[in-house]
Amino acid sequence: MAKQYFGNPDLVRLSARLARKKHRISVVTSFRTSDEQIRLSGVDIYEAPPLIRLHSLGYPLSFPISQLYRIVRGKGVEIVHALSDFSTHTVSAALVSAIANVPFVYAIQGVGWETNYLIVDALMKLYESSIERLIAKKADRVILLSERLLSRARKIGVKENKTVIIPSGVDCNYFDSESQEMREKSASLRGKMGLGEKIVVGYVGRLVSGKGLQDLISAIKQIKSARSNLVLLFVGEGPERTSLEETAKEAGIEAVFAGWQNEVLPYYSVMDIFVLPSLFEGLPNVLLEAMAMGKPVVATDVGANADLVENGVNGFLVSTRNPEQMASVLKKLVEDSNLRSRFGEIGREKVVGSFSLDKSVERVESLYNEIV
Repeated sequence: MAKQYFGNPDLVRLSARLARKKHRISVVTSFRTSDEQIRLSGVDIYEAPPLIRLHSLGYPLSFPISQLYRIVRGKGVEIVHALSDFSTHTVSAALVSAIANVPFVYAIQGVGWETNYLIVDALMKLYESSIERLIAKKADRVILLSERLLSRARKIGVKENKTVIIPSGVDCNYFDSESQEMREKSASLRGKMGLGEKIVVGYVGRLVSGKGLQDLISAIKQIKSARSNLVLLFVGEGPERTSLEETAKEAGIEAVFAGWQNEVLPYYSVMDIFVLPSLFEGLPNVLLEAMAMGKPVVATDVGANADLVENGVNGFLVSTRNPEQMASVLKKLVEDSNLRSRFGEIGREKVVGSFSLDKSVERVESLYNEIV
């Protein structure tokens, strides 16, 4: 349900739900799809093969302007909605909406993007101060995932009367570790991976430098001597994988790299603790998913993470680039199964109460109606 085609998770969920409510949805993506995925989604999906793919950054560059224009005109599109920051698709969407005189909605999903590549980061800052300002100016409405992202909106010149806060949402019936089916899948996966009674500290997402994964390995190294039964589980792919594998091996840490998974739920289910050590974020879907799965979480205090994680209540917030602090809170969770259970229960309650997918989709639908 959450992975009907490759792309931004918010876009995947939103498009599928809107299509289910009988709206006509067309999606343009740089990621490869399959006939089965297209059929299951109920959404018209168009591939825009990247002109260039920056493998070291895990980032495709594509300007599907003519393709987008044909879709907008041919399908009678009434609203163009672009979700990703620093995306060439977003540039294309803004241009096409202006040419076709169709309302444009722009979603700011993060506080920025840093790669640690000097030239790339310099280009990103130039993009932010020029192109993105024009995109935001063209937008009829700018969606923010949290009030904590207002500073980013102001930075690129978004007027307050254009902004609307619509947090991401997850399907808590789908992300449920307590179902009988999920219990069976979890037990089966633990057996296949040889995890036994080991404590699994997990991460789901892209393996890129901005996710702070080297800090996670460093934190695990600090507590490994006291707890030899720890396993570090990475679910995802990216340019940093080889480096992370080498670092974990050098540190003597048992680490499993599961790669990209079409069905990620069983992997969440086998985790005892979920960690998101990112250097920057918006309102991360993986954090919502892990909490919906009843997992205690440790996350860096960036972006809107504090909207989800109440420090010491349903998880721990730590500073970025601070493996020592991360190791300290991880040690508490590793050594206290009752604390893990309590954090997991409270975390799921928070997501069910405030971050349901249905509420998020209703807010977007209301925004569309208002603009049209």
